[in-house]
Amino acid sequence: MLEEKTKETWNNFILANGGSFLQSFEWGEFQEKVGRKVKRLVGDNWSAQFIQYKLPCVNKFYWYCPRGPIMPGWLMEELIARFKTEIKEKNDIFFRLGPGWEIDNGFENKLKKEGFQQLPYDIEPAQTLILDIAKTEDELLAQMHEKWRYNIRLAERKGVQIKNFSSTDSDFEKYFDEFYQLVDKGTSERKEIKHHDKEYYKKQLEIKGEKIEFKLFVAEYENKVIAANIVVIFGSRSTYLHGATSSEHREVMAPHLLQWEQIKYAKAQSCSEYDFWGIYNEYTKDKRGKSWEGFTRFKRGFGGREVNYVGYFDYPLSEFWYFVYRLVQKFRR
Repeated sequence: MLEEKTKETWNNFILANGGSFLQSFEWGEFQEKVGRKVKRLVGDNWSAQFIQYKLPCVNKFYWYCPRGPIMPGWLMEELIARFKTEIKEKNDIFFRLGPGWEIDNGFENKLKKEGFQQLPYDIEPAQTLILDIAKTEDELLAQMHEKWRYNIRLAERKGVQIKNFSSTDSDFEKYFDEFYQLVDKGTSERKEIKHHDKEYYKKQLEIKGEKIEFKLFVAEYENKVIAANIVVIFGSRSTYLHGATSSEHREVMAPHLLQWEQIKYAKAQSCSEYDFWGIYNEYTKDKRGKSWEGFTRFKRGFGGREVNYVGYFDYPLSEFWYFVYRLVQKFRR
């Protein structure tokens, strides 16, 4: 494991270049706790954190660099060469990049010229909505859809209570169990959305660091949790990462108040941006169905700027096995 000073230096570089929590040192440590290998590459003016994944049914692997690499300049040839000499193992068949570069900057064509193949679907959301929360609360409320302001006030009048927890808080286990019940039996069941196992979410909420914080937010009504979200703060950006709602008491509009309190909390932590983490728009490659249209409409009601990333690119290390992999993926999807 790298020294603590190296961890600080790593995170400082990621933050200085507008990088995501997915490239934070602590996210890599979390991935190791759930059983994956993590490797980090550093150049003179770039960094890239890779996570190894096993392919089902075969002893083959690939490496994924989520929201990375962090590269202010064009140094892809160097990254490819470094990956092949420092990371590549016998049974690796490709590595994948998911850069935090916005579209229309020419990077897609440059990646393809270097031998990358673009995926026809997303891993993390490649389209998102980012809210400028450096504004005052009054300004943020004013730019919302009027119905959203009404719903926030309605939830307050109805007595919806918002609470937040860290993994070390005394009531955390109780509320975490209720969060997972909503994930497992609520939102995912109604909308047929895949989700992680319980331990994955718990280890995620246990992530700790000087510049990163994971929080569980819940909306309680009549002593029952009816909505719950996981939020991560990394540097000056807060991200709404996971969410779940109950089909009960939808009339009290708890999700609207829950988001508003998360935004207010982020402001109190000196964040300047709030990332709603995924919307559906004309740039979305894999059409996620009607459920994403509902999520998108809900998020857009709070305002914000739409951001569209370039998507996901694979660099084949074994042409044969990569062809087999893409063929299987085509039929699975």
